[in-house]
Amino acid sequence: MTDVPQTTPSARRARLAALLRDLRARTEHDQAAFGASVGGLSQPKVSRLETARQVPSLAIAEAWADAAGADAETRARLLEWTELALNDASPRVGRQPQSVAAIQEEIGSNERAAIVVRSYTVIMPGLLQTAEYTRRLFEMQADLQPAEFSDVAAGRAAWTKRQQVLYEPRGRFEYVLPESALRFRPGPDDSPRMLIAQLGHLASLSTLSTVRLGIIPWRRAVRVCPIHGFTILGEPGADPDVVVSIYTTTQNLSIRDEAQIATYRELFDRLCADAVFDDDARSLIRAVNADIATEIAAD
Repeated sequence: MTDVPQTTPSARRARLAALLRDLRARTEHDQAAFGASVGGLSQPKVSRLETARQVPSLAIAEAWADAAGADAETRARLLEWTELALNDASPRVGRQPQSVAAIQEEIGSNERAAIVVRSYTVIMPGLLQTAEYTRRLFEMQADLQPAEFSDVAAGRAAWTKRQQVLYEPRGRFEYVLPESALRFRPGPDDSPRMLIAQLGHLASLSTLSTVRLGIIPWRRAVRVCPIHGFTILGEPGADPDVVVSIYTTTQNLSIRDEAQIATYRELFDRLCADAVFDDDARSLIRAVNADIATEIAAD
């Protein structure tokens, strides 16, 4: 393996794109002619690859190296950099952290660019949260990661702007969450009153034409076991750049490998099969709401 320095995701993709451009330039072919020699790639796709808007598969990278007559060392570098870009991890610990506002802006930009966003979450999805729910989550995270969450107010402002995408007609947002997510209570106190407002907000947003909400009832025997939350940004065959995004406590992972994306899409479809939607989902929300109202009345 060649020595590859640790860089940010955007830098990795930019570095790969520069190598692709350089290899094509050596052939003195324009994008259309070179693309034809790489398995019949269209000129627009070659352009997307050379400007880091899309990451090639390993098969395309191999064909690119063949068409460019790359030597063994350059081929190895191209394949290694392609693999790094297809499975791109950005650490959030041990380096200069992004601010929470910058993270929200980046997520929002990716959501607006995708035709379809599919997400499985174990707490309330970010776009479907009330302001109070988000405030509590941000303050909890600020206690754990003070550098990243040093300006919670700016993060909340960016989150508010991000929510506007739900009301734009272009995109579609599909969510699946377990019933336990409806009962999750971000601190600092255990008062259930905040959840009453959150559940009402969730039920209202579920009626939007851009939103499809599925809930997996806790009494239902499920047929698949996801071990973490994930978001699939983009529709294969329609969006030029499809990515599975996984945010962990310490890093952000972006997966662009087609086989892995297909696995996550199958996982999402199986979660949907276990979930209830539309009026059934709203009935379940009302039932949880009634449980919480009973708890409040008993206090």
